[in-house]
Amino acid sequence: MLALLLPVVVFGTLVFLALALMAPAEDVIQARLRAYGYTMPARDLSAPLAQRLLLPLVEQIARLVRRFSPRLVESDLRQRLAQAGHPAGLDVSTFLALKAVGAVGLFLLIGGLSLLRGPLDLRTVLLALGALAVGWWLPEGWLRRRIRQRTQAIERALPDALDLIVVCIEAGHALEAALATVTQRFRGPLGEEFERTLREIALGKTRREALRDLSRRVGSADLQAFIAAILQADQLGVSIAQVLRVQADAMRVRRRQRAEEQAAKLPVKMLFPLIFLVFPALLIVILGPAALRIMEFFAAYRGGG
Repeated sequence: MLALLLPVVVFGTLVFLALALMAPAEDVIQARLRAYGYTMPARDLSAPLAQRLLLPLVEQIARLVRRFSPRLVESDLRQRLAQAGHPAGLDVSTFLALKAVGAVGLFLLIGGLSLLRGPLDLRTVLLALGALAVGWWLPEGWLRRRIRQRTQAIERALPDALDLIVVCIEAGHALEAALATVTQRFRGPLGEEFERTLREIALGKTRREALRDLSRRVGSADLQAFIAAILQADQLGVSIAQVLRVQADAMRVRRRQRAEEQAAKLPVKMLFPLIFLVFPALLIVILGPAALRIMEFFAAYRGGG
């Protein structure tokens, strides 16, 4: 039965990819609302036919998956998507639908290919179940990788951004104006997060609430220390510029320590490719001609004897 479903799965996957590629880029307003956890209703009449066919299917799958997902899982996933910067405009529903489609599609594909090679047995069942697990957890690994890359990018840019904030504050600018200057100079994830914080303040949040939301949203230890220092200095009436300068120096020390730690790990990480890839190739190049000559010598010796 699974073997008969293989062409259907392949065809459906190709149609799904084609519809996704044909879908237009997301509207700017809708992308901003999605970053805050809101979505706009679909414009059925103005949207292309491919998008009108694809989005309801994704929404139905997401609704089905969310029905069986605990609220704690959804809350954790929402937090991790925010830490990743909502890549490709993904929200909780779309990400859960992506996991479900990947798991079922890979399960049917591997199961169908296994049945084409032989009858149903325990090995085929285990392969199909393994493909189901891989298809479900593969988006999780991709999301963790995006979170790690984004956090590292923020931590690399933060010391230089703090220096710029200190210069702006010492020049008489307010903290909001200093953050606005950072968003103009730093176009990476750090600038995006500061820009979102400034928009939240402009929409009515207090500076304290917006900074706390930034700390919870990003999850970087360095950024959390920076925000805690700002809030404490603001509460105690201490000079923010002096506190931030100390924070910038401490972050540079931590960044140098992380670089030294990564450099210390390199010899251990290089053992596997050296032992199993580089050394065998060197032995073949060095000892290969000698081995051939020895084989020729023994062949001639046997022939002469």
